[in-house]
Amino acid sequence: MEELLGTRSGLSAWKREVLRNSRGRKPRRDFLKALALSLTALAAPNKAADAGRSQRHKEGETGGPQDKPASGESPKTVTTGTFFFPRLLFHVKDETGDQWNIYPVADVVLRKRLKALTNINASEEPVVVRLDDLDTICRYPFVFATSEGYFDLPKNEEVNLREFLMRGGFVYADDCVLGKTGDRFFKDYRKMIDKLFEKEQMAMQRVPNDHEIYRCYFQFPDGAPFLQGVNHGGYALFEKGTGRIMTYLTPGDLHCGWTCLWNTAESNEAALRMGINIVIYYLTH
Repeated sequence: MEELLGTRSGLSAWKREVLRNSRGRKPRRDFLKALALSLTALAAPNKAADAGRSQRHKEGETGGPQDKPASGESPKTVTTGTFFFPRLLFHVKDETGDQWNIYPVADVVLRKRLKALTNINASEEPVVVRLDDLDTICRYPFVFATSEGYFDLPKNEEVNLREFLMRGGFVYADDCVLGKTGDRFFKDYRKMIDKLFEKEQMAMQRVPNDHEIYRCYFQFPDGAPFLQGVNHGGYALFEKGTGRIMTYLTPGDLHCGWTCLWNTAESNEAALRMGINIVIYYLTH
């Protein structure tokens, strides 16, 4: 398929295929419930959403399928039933040390743990996507973004990000945390999303601790794990009408935990498991 976010029905079909390929040796009870419900719910295409979808923007260059962007084109198709975990390239304006591409090894570890603990057909191919190329980013419905600094997006990239989320795309954003106590990225991401959806009177809200994202696979009764930074709790933008999370934001440097290089083994494992929950939540909604 050329573009997974071309229609909601196409996105639903891809999610069903990814979930079908999950062959857990000892499936968790909650996951099986979510899987059964999702395959039923995703079977019905959202015609209203398809009808209201805006025209795609066609501008900019693509990022290559590697840890650092390249001049070559991204693949023109994405394998049906394969889950990719791309990294978002964006401009960090205060030039802090940890930019958008910090510690790609963390993504590698998460992808491997996702396959090991769920057997979801997760590609281990590293992919970089850019918001100035809407067609390419729409081939990868789930995108990860991180940094420790303040950032801003050009107007065309803000428009594309809004369009990506409106079509059913999902961004998981995590603050890399400046100096173990900062929350620059968290503040700017939340401010940007609130601005982009101001017309709809939608704003990011703290996710309650009993929300499904904290119990769809592993259990987090106290909400999102926290490694360092400012413990604001997990925030999300909720879709009007459905309550579906469109983008999810954490302040606690979970990505750092995925590296398994610092922190305690217990904290690192919690960070990895929360990353898996976020993926499972997206695939089942």
